[in-house]
Amino acid sequence: MHGESKNHHFRRSIGATALSAGLLVGSVPLSASALGAGSLSVPAVSTVAVATELSIDWPARVRTTDNLNMRTGSSTAYSVLKTIPKGTSVAVVGRESNGWYKVSYDGKSGYVSNSYVVAASVRTLDSLNMRSGASTSYRILKTIPTGTTVSAYAKASNGWYKVSYGGSTGWVSGTYVTTYPKPPSAPMSSGPNRTSRVVLTFDDCPSTLSAYKDTINYAASANIGLVIAPIGDCLASYKSRYGVDLASLARAKGQWVINHSISHPDLRPLSCQKVGAQLGGTGVHTNFGRPPYGAIDGSVRCGYNSRGMAPWTWTRDTEDWKVKSKSITIARAAAAAKGDTVLMHMQWYGFSPDSLRQIKAKLANRGIGVCRTYKGSDGTGAVVRTPVKFPSSLPC
Repeated sequence: MHGESKNHHFRRSIGATALSAGLLVGSVPLSASALGAGSLSVPAVSTVAVATELSIDWPARVRTTDNLNMRTGSSTAYSVLKTIPKGTSVAVVGRESNGWYKVSYDGKSGYVSNSYVVAASVRTLDSLNMRSGASTSYRILKTIPTGTTVSAYAKASNGWYKVSYGGSTGWVSGTYVTTYPKPPSAPMSSGPNRTSRVVLTFDDCPSTLSAYKDTINYAASANIGLVIAPIGDCLASYKSRYGVDLASLARAKGQWVINHSISHPDLRPLSCQKVGAQLGGTGVHTNFGRPPYGAIDGSVRCGYNSRGMAPWTWTRDTEDWKVKSKSITIARAAAAAKGDTVLMHMQWYGFSPDSLRQIKAKLANRGIGVCRTYKGSDGTGAVVRTPVKFPSSLPC
């Protein structure tokens, strides 16, 4: 077999290689240190799996959030080589023991303070053989299944990563690895919900039109008010294939819809103008939006402000994409505290009539209600189409 992937069918990564600086470190990647000659250290961070993929941490690039001095050495005692403009994405060459990054910019290499950068993560697109050395000539120790998270310790000069899995340490090929951005380490916003009720929110794209209709119809009949955050590409696809507007269908059933960008990139590497373009091209022109990955910096906030939107992230993440389990997703959503905004995804198990029924019932057993279907300002009578713009306080 050529290469190390057990399946050579690739799909496009929804992530970006450029990363934000000076933000909360995300709930993605791993603890690590540099081991061995010819390898670069991997910063210590937490672990997480990504969708159906294997994750390992590697800071491929960083982006400045302010004008940043690149110096001849890894402290402010060294002279300044160049000033890297705000918003510039630069390649990471290495990392010093004090955390400073060695980067390449404008034909020169130098050092920048880690105070302004966060690490990326990388992910593979399939199951991966872990070998005793950094090439295919070494024997296979284990095959790491798709969806497994591992700790990465070093990167060899040929692009292979040293990782730990199943009690063993070995090497995996970097050929099938791509970078993606990290979500925030702590959720940041419950949006306009001022009540003690739990808001169930669903991102991205439904698996089928029938599943979508079944779920929003059930939510309306069960007096559950969902917040839907579809990406623009999803809306366009369903409109092209079926002639339907998913946002309009949801609003007609008393459900709320927020913006989630056109194509789900990490918005942080983009300029304010380009962030605004990602938000403006979705067809969801409301006053709240969810940044992909919950990733926010100054440029992202600027882009949201330019579109008259406020970011709305979450306060409880079920990690449904990671656990891939209906029962676990339901249990995590049902463990929400009063006033929580719960994050789930339309393509996973929480988005179904039965899951909603169980979540609502389990919360009720703890004396907690879910946000109710919109029935107008007085909250009584029949279901009413929700407005495009949210009120200052969500009528749960």
